[in-house]
Amino acid sequence: MLLQEINRGTSVALLGFGRANRAVADVLLKRGARLSVYDEHAVDEAAAAPYREKGVSFAPVGFPPSFSEEVLVRSPGLRPDLAAIRASRGILTSETELLLDAIPAHTVGVTGSDGKTTTANLIAVLLRAAGYRVWLGGNNGTPLLPFLGEMEREDIAVVELSSFQLMTLQRHPDRAVITNIVPNHLNWHTDMAEYEGAKRRIAGKDTHLALNADDPRTRAIGRGRENTCFFGMFPEAEEREHFAYREGDDALVFGRRFHGVFEAFRLAGKHNEQNLLAALAAVGDLLDVQGARAALTDFCGVPHRLQYVATVNGTDYYNSSIDTSPTRTAAALSAMPRKPLVIAGGRGKGISLLPLADALAKGARTVLLYGETAREIEAALGGRVPSVCCRYFKDAFDAAVRVAGVGDIVLLSPGCTAFGEFRDFEERGNVFCALVAALQGKE
Repeated sequence: MLLQEINRGTSVALLGFGRANRAVADVLLKRGARLSVYDEHAVDEAAAAPYREKGVSFAPVGFPPSFSEEVLVRSPGLRPDLAAIRASRGILTSETELLLDAIPAHTVGVTGSDGKTTTANLIAVLLRAAGYRVWLGGNNGTPLLPFLGEMEREDIAVVELSSFQLMTLQRHPDRAVITNIVPNHLNWHTDMAEYEGAKRRIAGKDTHLALNADDPRTRAIGRGRENTCFFGMFPEAEEREHFAYREGDDALVFGRRFHGVFEAFRLAGKHNEQNLLAALAAVGDLLDVQGARAALTDFCGVPHRLQYVATVNGTDYYNSSIDTSPTRTAAALSAMPRKPLVIAGGRGKGISLLPLADALAKGARTVLLYGETAREIEAALGGRVPSVCCRYFKDAFDAAVRVAGVGDIVLLSPGCTAFGEFRDFEERGNVFCALVAALQGKE
């Protein structure tokens, strides 16, 4: 449904009332649409009150057998094949779809199982250093739809996109990058094929697509596809004309040399080197070499992603709460200068926890487990590394503090979702940082 076709009197059902659909409500209210909110859970009344005053209708908790509205706007976490949606005649869309349909700016979409937030932030930082006005949002929690009126044709919008957002996408960004595709969110997706299919939807036939050549799934996407380039550590000689890769401290991007960018880059780990190459592959032709190096010198990363918190009583504390999959935890462990004490666990995602246990057995000195998956991870560890099972997150943190000594590292890298005890990974990471701060106060 084209945004400009939603006008005064158009009936719109907002399915879910999180950040994305509140942003949709802000835009559509100005266009005079009649809005009704449906949610499977009780809506936060403090968030709902201003919208009630503007005439938005809130249905009782739960979904009816079908929706009678002309337009249905799906929240990202809501599956598009729900019975109530399939039984409805309204046009199904989303905040992301409405944005990409109407946006005047050039667009760069970023997805992948791991690294998409860091890559999106790197793209934004590099483009700003090159003089562009950049809008950064999407899956990182900042819906861009309300800013459409401020965007200009010369601007660039960098949009982070999850598989949930991509499931029904019909509009595509001008440029896109897929960082990698590994098993993830299989408690939501029906299977790996659906998950990978959602990731592939980021690119239309005219989208300039940057793909990770070191990942078999993403490399395969590029076979026979036009408008495609690659990034990775090991290009074949014949590929280098369309490849971004590292050579010493330099990056070679389609034959153009970015001198010293890896020397300037402050983020640890091979996975972050891949994120930088992904960013350069996506927008390298738009960048100034010297400006890129200077921008990377100042880039300290994104909170909750291998974030150094503090050193307390000689122990270094790192917050990598974003690590909600085994591959992310494995990457975090590989970036540590020595084996850390790892706080892991939470709620599972419908994927095997054996790869997480293997990564912990190889890279951790001690594992402090908490939450619904604690016993399952402990069983998968099979005694290969010392472990302690706790019911709650704070218990695991306190156990880590008791075990840690001078020179040790305590790393929060859960390998599982935060749901259950926490609202999301950000809340979990913020609690970790607060607990470390409290320790500093006792030091």
